[in-house]
Amino acid sequence: MRLAARKALIVEQSELARVEIALAWHELRSAIAPPSAGERGSSVRRLATLLIAVATPLFGRTRFAGVLRIASVGLAAFRAISMLR
Repeated sequence: MRLAARKALIVEQSELARVEIALAWHELRSAIAPPSAGERGSSVRRLATLLIAVATPLFGRTRFAGVLRIASVGLAAFRAISMLR
């Protein structure tokens, strides 16, 4: 009787350890993996909004618009060149 209880306890402990390892693995993967497309898009939008809100008063509306225009043309050129590789 005592041996059966000990075996059942060991089985339950091993099952608990398996679940804990699976949970730790999931947490590790979520910490290392890049964010999903939806999360990435929302964080980029927040960062862009913050950049515009801070830079517009600092540089002035027309100067900042010119900088954004040049940056967008440069980014488009970079993407076109990188797609040709």
